[in-house]
Amino acid sequence: MRARQTLNGEWSRRIGEGAWQPVQVPFSALPVGESTCALDFDEKPHTGSRAFLVFEGITYAGKAVLNGCVLGEMLPYAEYRFEITGLLRPQKNRLEVQLSDIAPAFGPSEGWENYGGIIRSVYIEYTNDIIIQNFLWDARLNESFSAAECVLTVETDGGETVCAALRDEAGGTIGFAKAPVTDGAAALCFGVDAPALWSPENPVLYTLDIAVYTGGSLADSVSSRVGFKKLECRGRRFYLNGQPYFLLGVNRHDLWGEQGHTMTVEQMRRDLQAIKAAGCNFVRLVHYPHHKRIVELADEIGLLISEEPGLWWSDVSDPEISAGALEVMRRTVLRDRNNISVAFWLAFNECIFTPEFLRDSARVCRENDPLHMVSGANCMSIEMTKEQFPACGFDFYTMHPYAPTPQNMRDCAAQLTGLPLLFTEWGGWFCHDNPALFRQFINTVIELARAPEDGPVLAGAVYWDWAEMFEFDRGAPACYDGILTEGLVTPWREPTPDLEVFTSAFAALRSPAPVPQLRCEVCGVSVPAGEYRPIPLDGACPAQERTAAWQRMIEDSRRPIPRYYYKFKAERKMTAGPCADASLAAIGGLPVALQAQPLVVEDALCIPVNAAVRALWLVGAVSMPKGWPIGGAWGEPVLECTLEYADGSAETLVLQNGRDITTAAALYGPSRIDPRAAQSPRTLYLIHHSDWERYVVNLHALSANAGRVLHRLVLRCAGEGYHPLVYGVTAQL
Repeated sequence: MRARQTLNGEWSRRIGEGAWQPVQVPFSALPVGESTCALDFDEKPHTGSRAFLVFEGITYAGKAVLNGCVLGEMLPYAEYRFEITGLLRPQKNRLEVQLSDIAPAFGPSEGWENYGGIIRSVYIEYTNDIIIQNFLWDARLNESFSAAECVLTVETDGGETVCAALRDEAGGTIGFAKAPVTDGAAALCFGVDAPALWSPENPVLYTLDIAVYTGGSLADSVSSRVGFKKLECRGRRFYLNGQPYFLLGVNRHDLWGEQGHTMTVEQMRRDLQAIKAAGCNFVRLVHYPHHKRIVELADEIGLLISEEPGLWWSDVSDPEISAGALEVMRRTVLRDRNNISVAFWLAFNECIFTPEFLRDSARVCRENDPLHMVSGANCMSIEMTKEQFPACGFDFYTMHPYAPTPQNMRDCAAQLTGLPLLFTEWGGWFCHDNPALFRQFINTVIELARAPEDGPVLAGAVYWDWAEMFEFDRGAPACYDGILTEGLVTPWREPTPDLEVFTSAFAALRSPAPVPQLRCEVCGVSVPAGEYRPIPLDGACPAQERTAAWQRMIEDSRRPIPRYYYKFKAERKMTAGPCADASLAAIGGLPVALQAQPLVVEDALCIPVNAAVRALWLVGAVSMPKGWPIGGAWGEPVLECTLEYADGSAETLVLQNGRDITTAAALYGPSRIDPRAAQSPRTLYLIHHSDWERYVVNLHALSANAGRVLHRLVLRCAGEGYHPLVYGVTAQL
């Protein structure tokens, strides 16, 4: 029904009022100011009654003139479609495009090398009188994702009836609907059972055929690849098809070497396949609309994408700039809203935003696409972000936590709560060519991705950037010899050493979170041979009271405490207590039943024993945070241990700071410490939770009167400021 005549190929171009020179369209060229591109052509044979001239993208401002008639003006990157019915001659047509690539306010940007030109294809589309102008595909999945209600809104400029059919990969029709055209639109609905869900891991596509009829005859038809997915915000995470989904991606410019924005389809495919091979499931298409074929390839290959209008440190309070951005965003949304790879729209990049622009951006996106989320790529203050993003209708937070260390990542994740947080950029020259630091940043991203909901949670991270590019207005260290050297590949897509680090380190994110493995270092004498039995601690303290005592201990540990080994009074806060691995069944030769969260002795703990024992082994004998050698006087009473026998008698042993009790912290400041009680013969163990958290657990043998039944062990705090911890108790029979 529709036919195309390509206008790509050799045109003529002149800069200013200079001489005409041949140029291959599409093309990207360094900015020249004002230029004109011209083409003389004949109309190709066709059966259509209408003709439309389509520009897929120019930079940065253009005016199209056909046979002396001004068709209209064009903004950058966006698709423009001009009806030329009645203007087109069978022969000797003259098409001119006047380009401006320096002067436009919504035009060239800093941050990357700019290219003017007719950067994408130009063609004529011939149609019948009645055509399908646009449509919106809305696949509404049920709660179990076992069925979908497909709602299709089709806009036409005439016709009587619209039919739609959905075909699977084998060509079978799995859905069909027909509806009348009323006031230039038709609403169709049909159900699909057991649809195959699209995801980056399983990019299943269907074919949607739409046709409009008049007088019983076919007037126009279009086909599009569509899919079924549901990407949404829940709490502080993204969910894809009902499951938590972490967005791991890269920032990609639509640039290749010195070709600028004009590249082959094979180059586009190679680029996205390499991004997918690096372990990514998402690509942020920065900072302007990319070629339509990129979006279609993302559908096929399996990559979620975002798109934005072309802002970078732009003054969005300038009416000309904001109006241009909103119009380009509107056109991009209409072009790509039905592509299954679209995750959301980003209204800006690194601009000092205003509430008015945020609201206008959200409105423009939702008026033309009520189905996808909206946000912006942001590096403003946390306070501005928290206040204005939700108030202006943005669906999730974004931030660019550039810094020499990953701490800024943790700070952003800790403060930006209530909505999901996506790092739309991170990395850059801080990570470049520094594998150890790069892995540290990646490990932090993984840590935040796996954090519990009440912790500092991260919903996604997009690395800056995929490919190095030409950039002549930034200096060292990011730029070298006119190239922004922050990419995982070169401008010509040769891998840099950073690509291997990115790929190998992020592989851990695609594997189940490792189960912590405790490694115990024995420091001192071994456990004597004999028969042992762990004593249950469940009856010593109700769960609610145990949790409350633990929280009070943590709060007390957050108070600044001095570094005893520094001459100056630097201070550090301890923010977490030592939790053991409850799956540990033995320490050395001693059977244990550890509590993952130890009991805190605040007043008294009564541990039932009711057995004849030779000794009780106390797994703990540590204090948090005060304890030798960090705090407290040597020999100061810390913990009273009372053995109460069934016959009513009792024995009490007082454990002393330094002699019997040490600090629980084994990593303190810049170096490990050795908090062993210098004169204590008791066995001490160092429990390693990770490379960054090391805690001490002591074993203390409490000799009992052999042959008598021990009723219970009573523990009482004997010193002010101490928090004695008990991980477990084992009886030596």
